[in-house]
Amino acid sequence: MQLHHGAILLSAEDLQRFSGCPHATARDLAALSGVAQPGVAPSGLSQSGEVGAAPDPSATRAALRAGQAEVSQPVFLGGGWIARTDLARRHAEPSELGAFSYRLELRSEATPEAVIDLVLAAERLAALQGGTPGTATLVLPDRPPEPLRLSEVRHYVRDACARLEAFVADPAPTRPEPCAACAACCWAGACAADWRTQDSLHGVGGIARRQVVALEAAGISTLAALADSSGPVAGMAPDALQRLRQQAQLQVAGRSGTPQIALRPERPGRGLAALPAPAPGDLAYACAGAGAPVHALRDAGGVTLLHDPDPALGLARLADRLRGALEGAPEARIYHHGPAPVQALRRLVASLGTAEALLDRLLREQRFVDLEAVARAGLMTSEPGSALEALPLFRADLPGAVPRTMDPGIPDALAEALVQDCDRILGLRDWLVSVRPEGAWPPAQPAAQAREAEEEAETAALRQMLEAADLPADLRALLFDLGQFHTREAKPAWWAIFDSFARDGAALIEDLDALGGLVALGPAEPVKRSVRRHYRYPAQESRMRPGSGASLPQAEGMASVTIEALDRWRREVTLKVGAARAGLLADRLDLHPDRPVNAGVLASALRDVIADRCGPGHYRAVADLLERRAPRLSGTAALLEGTDPVQAIAGAVARMQETVLPIQGPPGTGKTHVSARAILGLVRGGARVGIASNSHEAIRNLLNGVAAALAEAPLPVPPTLVHKLGAGPDGYAPDSPVQRTTDNARAAAGGDIVGGTAYFFARDENIQAFDWLFVDEAGQVGLANMAAMGRAARNLVLVGDPRQLPQVIQGAHPPPADLSCLDWLLGAETTFPPDRGIFLSETRRMHPQITDYISDQVYGGRLDSHPDTALQGLSHPGFPASGAYWVPVSHAGNAQTAPEEVTAIRACCAALLAGQWQGKTGPARPLRPEDIIVVAPYNAQVNGLREALPEAIRVGTVDRFQGQEAPVCLVSMTASSAEETARGLEFLVSRNRINVAVSRAKGLALVFGAPRLRAARCETLEQMRLVNTLCALPPWQGPSF
Repeated sequence: MQLHHGAILLSAEDLQRFSGCPHATARDLAALSGVAQPGVAPSGLSQSGEVGAAPDPSATRAALRAGQAEVSQPVFLGGGWIARTDLARRHAEPSELGAFSYRLELRSEATPEAVIDLVLAAERLAALQGGTPGTATLVLPDRPPEPLRLSEVRHYVRDACARLEAFVADPAPTRPEPCAACAACCWAGACAADWRTQDSLHGVGGIARRQVVALEAAGISTLAALADSSGPVAGMAPDALQRLRQQAQLQVAGRSGTPQIALRPERPGRGLAALPAPAPGDLAYACAGAGAPVHALRDAGGVTLLHDPDPALGLARLADRLRGALEGAPEARIYHHGPAPVQALRRLVASLGTAEALLDRLLREQRFVDLEAVARAGLMTSEPGSALEALPLFRADLPGAVPRTMDPGIPDALAEALVQDCDRILGLRDWLVSVRPEGAWPPAQPAAQAREAEEEAETAALRQMLEAADLPADLRALLFDLGQFHTREAKPAWWAIFDSFARDGAALIEDLDALGGLVALGPAEPVKRSVRRHYRYPAQESRMRPGSGASLPQAEGMASVTIEALDRWRREVTLKVGAARAGLLADRLDLHPDRPVNAGVLASALRDVIADRCGPGHYRAVADLLERRAPRLSGTAALLEGTDPVQAIAGAVARMQETVLPIQGPPGTGKTHVSARAILGLVRGGARVGIASNSHEAIRNLLNGVAAALAEAPLPVPPTLVHKLGAGPDGYAPDSPVQRTTDNARAAAGGDIVGGTAYFFARDENIQAFDWLFVDEAGQVGLANMAAMGRAARNLVLVGDPRQLPQVIQGAHPPPADLSCLDWLLGAETTFPPDRGIFLSETRRMHPQITDYISDQVYGGRLDSHPDTALQGLSHPGFPASGAYWVPVSHAGNAQTAPEEVTAIRACCAALLAGQWQGKTGPARPLRPEDIIVVAPYNAQVNGLREALPEAIRVGTVDRFQGQEAPVCLVSMTASSAEETARGLEFLVSRNRINVAVSRAKGLALVFGAPRLRAARCETLEQMRLVNTLCALPPWQGPSF
C-alpha cells in the first residue's frame, strides 16, 4: 500500500492481506494516514505515511509498443493498482499494438499473490493491446510449461479487488479476530493487547470463532461474563459450553496471581488415564522444517539433532536411531507435543517410501504419546494457551542440561529451539505424572517387530522384481507405489483410530470419522444372543453409517461395536454387541473409526498384475492403462465414425483391440444410455461383458439400463444378467430380469453380463474371463483398484467423469498412485482430446445459461446444450427464467448448520411454488414441490432443511443426488467462511461438488451462501480456482430473502 500522487496505490500483497484480515488493512490505512498504531507497520509502509516511489511503468509500455520479443519484469499501473509479473512474450497475433500481441508468463512460484499480480497485469495489458488475454503461461521450476486459463481465477481476483477498493474508499468498522494470518501479521501484538484490554472472549483458552458468535448473540461478550454466566446458550452443545465456562472461571481465578488447575472427570483410556508410566529409554521428539527437516531426539544421555540435505537419508538415519534407542526398551515411549510432529513424519515416510514398516510398528505399539492431547483431555489450567506454554507456572524445574550431538548445517538458533522443545516435553511429561490421580498405568501394547520384518521383506522382494525388469524408470516407480497402495491405504485407517482415541469430546464432534458425545436414552436391551442400546448425540457431521462398525478404547487396546441404526434427522444411534460384552455399552460413549476393510484380494491381484508387467505381458489392456497409451482400435478410421453419437461410440467400443477406452460424460450427457447400448452390441456379437463400479447402486443402475435397452430392442437369444451383491437389500424391482446372488462362484460361473465390485472381478477365477469390462463412475475408481480388477477382461471401457464426484482415498500416496484411473489417463487436460478418448459434449439436461457456467468453469468451454434445452425455463415475475446465480445470505460463526440459509431457502421455495415450469415440450404447468432439489454439504444442515421444507422437496447431500435432476436446484453452502468449514475449503467449494450440485438443475440453480465464502484468503492456486467457481456466479438477491 503506497501513496502515489496523493492517492492510495494498491497491490497484490495488499489484496492478500485484506482477504486474510480486513482489520489488518484498517490498521494499515490508519498508519498510512499518519494515525499512530502500536506495533511495526508492514514493509513499504511507515506509520508517518512516508513511502518509497512507485515503480515507473513507462519502460514497460515503451518496450511493448516497440514489439520487443521479451519484456522481463513488466510493470503495469492503472485504476489505482500496480501489477508486476515475470515476463511478457511476443506472439504473432495482431492487436492494437501492431502485427503482434503479448502473452504473460509466470516463471517463479504460482503463489496466490503472484497469480493475482498476473491477473492484474493481464487486465492492464488488455488496455494497451485490446481484448482480454484468454490464457497466460506457467513456466515453473521442474515442470513443463502449462497454460493457465485466466477465467479460472479472474472472477475471484475481480471480486476481491472490488471489495478492497470499496473498503479503502469507505472503511467499514472492524475488530481484531484470530485468524490464520495472525502468525505472520505485524499487528498481532497490538490485537492481543486489545483482547486483554477488552477482556475479549477470544482470550478464552480453546474457544472457536463460532462459539464467540453464539455467546455474543446470547449477550455474553467478555471472559468475565462467561465465567459468571449460567443456563443454556442457543447453538452450543451443553458439554462444550460447560467446558468453556470452567475454562473462563479458571482464568478469572488465575488473575489473582496463583495459577489454577482442574482435573477433568476420569474416563478409561483418555486424558491422564492414557499417560504411560515413565520407563527406561523414554524419548522426547521434536522436528522443524519442510522438505529436509531437522529431527531432535532427547533421552537420558543427551540430545541428538539429525539433518541431511537428502531427506531420504535423513529419515533413514532417524529410523536407525529410533530402532537402536528402543531395542531392549519394551515399555519406552516417544513423547511429543501436538499432532504436528507425527503428522509430518507420516507425510515424509509416505512421500519417500522409507521406514514405512518401522513407523507402522511404532504406531501399532502405541509408542508415540501426544502430551498436548493427554493434557487437553485430562486437565484445564488458568492459562489460555497449551499445557506446554503454561508449564513454567506450575513447574520451575525442568530436566537438566545434557550433552548435545548435532549434524552440520543446522542453524544454532534452530538447534537451541529444538533442544528447548525436547526439554520442555520431558518436563511436561514429569508434571503430568505428578498430577495424575492414583490408578493403574495403561499396559504396553504387544510387540510388532515380526510384522515389521515381514513388511520389509515384502517391500524388498517387490523392489527386487521391479529392478530386474526391463521397464522404464517411471513405470517401475509407479508399479512399486501401486504395489504398496493397499498397505498404505490401510495404515491411515489404523492411525485414525489411535488419533481419535486421543481426542476429547469437543474435538471428536469436529472429527468426521468419529461420533462424539453419545448419551444413553435408556438401559441396554437383550436381542437373542446380543444386546443393543439407544443413544442420542449432539449435532455434528459424521461419515459413520448404519451397518458399519465403530471402535471403543479399552485399557487393553480396543473393542468393536456394530451401528445397528443411525437416524441423522433425530440424531439417534443404536449400538449392538454380543451379550458377553454388554459392559461396552456405557451410559456415555464416543464412537471412533472402525478397523479397515481387508483388501487382501485386491492386493494379491495387483501383485499378479505387476508380475505380469515385469514378465509375460498377458494383460494388454492393463498395460495400456498403466502406460497411458491411446486407445488401440482396428481399422484406420478416427475414434468416432458417423453422425449418430450412440452408434459411433458402440462402433468404437467394438473395434477395441485389447486396450483401454475412456468415455468422459459430463452431467446429462447420457452415459448410461450410451453404455447400455454399447454393451448390448457386444453381447449380440457373442462377447461376455462385466460391469463394475465402487457402489452396487451404480452397477444396478447400469444393469437396469441394459435391461431397458433390451426391452426396446430384444436379442434373438435373451442374455443372462447377473449381479454379484453384498449383504442387505438389492434394490431391484420384483420383476427385474437381473439375477441376484451373493455367491462369488455362481456369479463367476455364468452370465453374459455380470455386475460386481472390484472385490469380485479381482478374484483369481475371473482372470481374463470377460471380453469387455465396463467400469461405471470410473472417476471415483482408484488406479490401483482398476489395475487389480482390470486383469479380468481383455478390453476396459472406463465410463465416468473425473470432474464430478472424486474418488475417496485415505492414505498418503506418492503421485500418480493417488489418482483415479480417469484422472491418470486425463493427465493435465480438462477433457479427453479426440485421439485419447471420447468426450460426450452435449447435455440434454441443462438450459444453455447453466451449461455455459459449467462449461467455462469445469470443462474448458467444450460442453454445449442440446437445442431443445433452451425451451425449458421458469415463469415467475420474482425469479430469473433460467441460469445459475449466487444468493448472498449474511451470517457468521456457522460451520455445519446455517439457520439463516434454511430461512432463506424456505422463503424461496414458498415463492417458487407460485410459479410455472415450461418443459422442452407441452404447455407450461405449475411448479410442484417434487420439481425442487435442495443440496447441502453437511448432514446437519440437511436435517434442518428437511424439517423446514415440504416433504415432497428432495433434500440431501451432493453424493445422494448424482444422476438425479429437477427443474430447480437450490444449494446451501452452510459455512460462514473458509475458517469455519467443517471439512476444509477443498471440500466445501470443490469444483467437482459444485459441478454436481448446480448441474442437477434443468432450468434454474440458486447457490445460497455467506459473502465471506467468496472472500476467502487462498493459500494455493488450486484454492483460487475453487473459490473462483463461486465468484463466477452472478449475484442475485431475491425479493424477500
